[in-house]
Order: sequence, then C-alpha cells, then structure tokens
Amino acid sequence: MALHLILSCSSSQTQEGGTSVFPPNPLASTPVGGLENTNSTSEIVSISGQPFKQAVRVTVRKRAADSNTTQMTIPNSEPIRKGDVMLARVWIRGKAGDSKPARVEFLFEKATNPWTKSIWQPLVSPSDGTKWKQYLIPFASAEDYGKGAAMASLRFATAIQQVEIGGLEVVNFGKSKSLEDLVELCMADNKLGNATLTVDMKKTAQTMMGMGGNFCQPRYGHTVPLDRTGQYCLDNLKVAHARIGLPLNYWNPSRGVYKNEAQAKASFLALQEMKKRGIPTVVSVWVGPEWMVGPDRNGMVLKPEMVDLCIESIAEYLKAGRDEYGVEPEYFSFNEPDYGVNFKFDPPRFIDFIKRAGEKFKKMGIKTKFLVADTANGANFGALAGPLLEDKAIAQYLGPIAFHCWDALGAQEDVYRGIAELGRKYKKPVWCLEAGHDAALWEKPNPWLSWDNAFGTATAYAKTVRLTEASLMDYWTYQNNYPLIDEDTGSPHPIFHVMKQMQDVLAAGRTVVLANSSSDEIQYVVTTKSKGFAVLVTNPIGAGTLALKGLTPNAKAQVIVSTKESQGKLAKLVTTDAAGAVSVALPTRSVVTVVSQ
Repeated sequence: MALHLILSCSSSQTQEGGTSVFPPNPLASTPVGGLENTNSTSEIVSISGQPFKQAVRVTVRKRAADSNTTQMTIPNSEPIRKGDVMLARVWIRGKAGDSKPARVEFLFEKATNPWTKSIWQPLVSPSDGTKWKQYLIPFASAEDYGKGAAMASLRFATAIQQVEIGGLEVVNFGKSKSLEDLVELCMADNKLGNATLTVDMKKTAQTMMGMGGNFCQPRYGHTVPLDRTGQYCLDNLKVAHARIGLPLNYWNPSRGVYKNEAQAKASFLALQEMKKRGIPTVVSVWVGPEWMVGPDRNGMVLKPEMVDLCIESIAEYLKAGRDEYGVEPEYFSFNEPDYGVNFKFDPPRFIDFIKRAGEKFKKMGIKTKFLVADTANGANFGALAGPLLEDKAIAQYLGPIAFHCWDALGAQEDVYRGIAELGRKYKKPVWCLEAGHDAALWEKPNPWLSWDNAFGTATAYAKTVRLTEASLMDYWTYQNNYPLIDEDTGSPHPIFHVMKQMQDVLAAGRTVVLANSSSDEIQYVVTTKSKGFAVLVTNPIGAGTLALKGLTPNAKAQVIVSTKESQGKLAKLVTTDAAGAVSVALPTRSVVTVVSQ
C-alpha cells in the first residue's frame, strides 16, 4: 500500500544503514520529457531554508489524457534486489490553475515494458501554494533490477499547474529493515494532532445498498460454487450483493456446444445459493472460448463475425440459468472492457454490442440488463461510460453505472467526483463491483496477514463511497482470492475484522451525509438512518484527536478502533453533547468507527 508521510524526522533517522540508488542531486541533472505535449516548461530554481538548495519547477499549460505525457524519469545507478526495503524522500509545493493544490505522481517502476510498479504515490502540495510538504514513501522493490533497469518517475501532466519538486532521493536498506519497522520509524514524530470533522446531517447524498462481494472462483476453473472462505463470508458478514463469474470459456468450449457441467454448473449453483439467501446478483465475463476470441485473450477485440455468436453464448447461459436453475441475474457485464480483461470494447463497438444483445434478450424473454462500463478503475470510467449513457438507442438495456476502485488511493478527487456527477445526470445508481486498493497485491509475498491490506481497503472504501456516491461496494473477493480468512485454518485475517467493522456505517438503508474535514490526511464517510449516525474514519499517520461536530445531540455511540495491534475492538462508549459534538482518539494508522446506539 502506498503510504504518504509528512515528517519531521531527521535524515539520519531514516537513512542510517541505507544506500542511495541515484547519483547526487538527480533532479538537477535529469530533463523533463514531453514538455511539448502539454505546452510546458521546466527550470532549475534556487531554494533557501530547506534541506535542499535546488528544485525543479514545471509549468504545465495544457491538460493531457495521461499523467505521464510530461514526466521526469531517473534510472537507478545501483543494483536492487527483489524485496529490498526502500524509502523515497521528496518535497513538493505549488498551485494548480483552478487554485487547488498542485499534484504530481511519484512511481518507482521497471524502466521497460511491462513497467512493473513497486510504488505509485500521489504527491499533493499544501493548499496555499507557498509552503513545502515533505513526503517519505516506504516501499519494497517488486523485482530484481540491475543498473538502469528501474526508474523513479515524476508525472506532471495531472493538471494545469505550476509545481516545484525538491530533495528527491531513494534509499535502499536491502533486508536490514522490515517494511513495517521503517513505516513505524517514519511516523514516530508525525502526529495528526487535533482535527475536526464537521457534519451536516441535512445535506444527504446516496442511500446505501450495502457491502457485497465477488464470488468468482468457477471463472478460475473451480468446479464447486463456494470454497471455505466464501462460505465463511456468507455466514459471518451481511452480504448485500454478489458478483458471479460467468465462465464462458467452459460453458461454450466449441461453436454451438454448451456444457452445463463442472465450472458452468458451479456458477449456476452459486447463483442459486444467492437467490436462496435473497442476495441480488450480477454475472460478469472474463475469459471467452478460444474458438471465439483466439489464443491471445487479454485485450481481445471481438471480430465482427463473432459478435452475434458471443451474444448467443451469453443469452443461452442466461436462459439455462432461468429455465433449469430458476435463477436470473439482474445485470450482466464484461469485466474491465476499457482495459480488456479479457474482452475490450471502445464506445462504438460496445454500443453496437449492447443494442444487438438487448434486442435478443428481449425476444427471448430474458430480463437481465447491462451494467454501464464496469471499468478497471475510476480514471477510465468517463471515457467509456459517457458515450453509452448518451446513446438513447440502448438506454432501455442499461442498469447502474459500475467501475472498480483499484486506483482509489491515488485518484484525484475531481475524477471520482465526476463519476458521481454522471450518476446524478443520468439518474443511475453508482456501483463499485471490485472494491480494493491494490490490483497487484497478489504479486506480493503473503500480504493477506498484513495490517497494510486492511487499512488500505478501509481507506479505499471511505474515499470511494464519499466521492463517487457509490451505493454498493463489492469486495474482491469473498472467496480465496484476496481472502478475508485463512483457507486452511479458517482464522480471520485483519481485513475481515475491518470489513465487519465498516458494515455498521455502510449498511443497506443508511444514507450518506455531507461532512468537511480540517485535515487533508484522513479519509472519512458519514451515514445516517432514523436520526442515528455512523462515522468511518481512517488515519494514515500518527496519533491524534478528532472532534466530531453536527451529530445528533445527546446521543450514545459506540467507538470501535482497529490498528495493527488490535482489530475490531470496542474502545469505549461516548455521548454527544447538547450541540451534537464529541471527540474521539485516532491512533496511529487506525480505522475508527463511531456508531450511535
């Protein structure tokens, strides 16, 4: 998980025992590439009163679709081993053209395709544009790198802005420190202090459908509908919704042949189980049969002659579910069609597909509709979803708008707010059907036991619900893939306790209310139901106190605190005063909920 830490600890504290992977003052000796793409300029400026004497100033005058359109890339000058614990230090200040803080993306990644990323962290300047903010970013190297095989990237094309970056260094500690120990060291002097969250209970947004999960193991080849993890989640969590994988490659292995057995049967049985429990469902397709899509399935664009055959295959699956198993999913989607995992669509092809499929479904009496987009992240959502929503010819076949929040921790707020705006404009519910914080987490060594995973997930949930106005969050996954429990022992991981803790805030029927924070560090969401309130807050830095204002007066509330040391434990009972105010402690890197009784 990317952690941004605004610190006062000394250089010797964090660098002792480490080796720099760059030559001295790399910012001054490395040009910014792609200036012409955004009508930008760069210069080296002198700085006083800081630990560094020079900074690079970049002025971006034109927006770009991709943040790396204008960027600086600095290759490593020392070898790095996979799993080496590293620390990036960098300062930022500046202002965007809309008077918002400047924003730059920092990455440490492979220098060639596939650009494997060890860390991706947004750097956001202080609001006034003149003060410096220091970031310390602990991370572990994703791969072995020889000299020049990796690079630090600073991406400037995030907004029209003038921004300064200073003091960049990346130190490699090898295996001499653990990543968690380094994080704790960095936060020793970095406390939240006193913060305030002011709630306006009269200003409401979306009403929650609740928290659900993905049940997709048959799509990976499993022949049983639920594993131990899936059963545990159904029995111990309030599952408001289920996304089921439609294993098209197993269902339709050759042209005209449909096999209602093994993986396909397991998916039907999963749908049956959800119906039995009163849980609404979506079915999504990842992989198509080779005869339909060819051997190279990622990013596959259907050939024109295969479009109707693909529609027929999906329709026959839905018909078999209805007629043979008594199940009929409300909605259908292709998984991440913007990115192509595995079917890729541009807007014109997608509109044509939905129109033809919608007509066929209607003739067959199939009630299942299409989700709008179901994109890989929030940043890509508008480009695909906008044209679909604007096309009146397919409006009758469209259900809620859907996306995945894998980019939540680094996403710009206006991008996520744009999703909410589309939902309101077209009067569509907003659903996040893969809720998580790191799509590459599975590549890291046993991350499921870590507090980082639990904390990152809670932060992604709070930010996504508040900004996109998502009414449904489906965790990836409620089975043994990004698991909530140990599949062998049945012991819950830290992430399970946090998911259970968040249920009280994001439960079905609760309405999100507006709130404003005095701190840029915390993420939060506040909901209400029957005059009661529930607050979810995540604190990514050191300990502090949060004053909650504008809540129900004289109300008793339960405070639950989760930290690295203790998950989902009742901290205490509190009572708001006559003005609806109460203060709660926010420990270091904590997830805290305050729920009225």
